[in-house]
Amino acid sequence: MTIEVKIPKLGMSVESGTIIEWLVEDGARIEAGDPIYTLGTDKTETEIEAPAGGVIRLIGKIDEEYPVGTLVAEISPE
Repeated sequence: MTIEVKIPKLGMSVESGTIIEWLVEDGARIEAGDPIYTLGTDKTETEIEAPAGGVIRLIGKIDEEYPVGTLVAEISPE
């Protein structure tokens, strides 16, 4: 079952975020809890962790702003 990685809601007023940097390569094997990207909002930058382990497929683009809930990556089981 593929796990969807979406832009999280980091605060009450946060409606969107920008992918500042991918911390993993497309197709990399990752573990749950590994930092996978840095998300920037108007107030902070936060490393977002993988919700599960497996092989990651990157969808979102660096320097693009996405609304909360937008799919930015998928993790397939190993």
